[in-house]
Amino acid sequence: MVDDKYAYLTLSLLYMLAWLVIFIKNPWKRGMIKVGAVGGIMGMLAEVWYFHDYWKPPTLFGIGIIGIEDYIIGFALFGVGGYIHSSFTRRKIDYDKQTKAKNKDFFILWLIGCASLTIFSLILKVHSGYITFLTFMSLSIYIWIQRPDLIYLSIISGLSTLSITIIVYYINFQVLFPHFWDTYGMLDEPVLGDKVMGIPLSEILWHSSWAILCSMFRGYRNGVYYKQRI
Repeated sequence: MVDDKYAYLTLSLLYMLAWLVIFIKNPWKRGMIKVGAVGGIMGMLAEVWYFHDYWKPPTLFGIGIIGIEDYIIGFALFGVGGYIHSSFTRRKIDYDKQTKAKNKDFFILWLIGCASLTIFSLILKVHSGYITFLTFMSLSIYIWIQRPDLIYLSIISGLSTLSITIIVYYINFQVLFPHFWDTYGMLDEPVLGDKVMGIPLSEILWHSSWAILCSMFRGYRNGVYYKQRI
């Protein structure tokens, strides 16, 4: 029987396998690495919101302690969510339609997202599982309104990432650590703890909504448009 302290590490490494497959197929490898490096840092910072009411996973350093696992999974999820569409749809950039970068707007959206999680979760004590999904989807809808051309791409990314999540979670939480969520999760709120194929619904909502949002970062921030499939 595998020790519980490896459960989160195993989860992170399984996502890194998915990242590697996407990386091999992705034409923008340098960008994927840069995004992942930032994502790793965000993965560690995000536990400020999640450790108090979402989960307290065992790590190599102890239970509910920020560790290398957070960096690895943050690195992987930014890369998977952000580049899965470019790896498999092979849609090329339409340089004739490229517009001015929106770095300031993108930074403001990032601040709004962080503020939403902080105010509603930490201050108003609304469960972070609800707030995360609503925040991700609200920001996604905002981008959809401005860039409807990214809607299809984002939905495909969300569904594709969800497929990966189902496989990864089945291996990690059905085969290796089937007791994990009952032991380390704090998902007693309505809906969040309901399970689909053994996966907490909150995790399904988190990963799919994150991929929907993350997949649009490059197009929205850099003013990048993709050629339509013929």
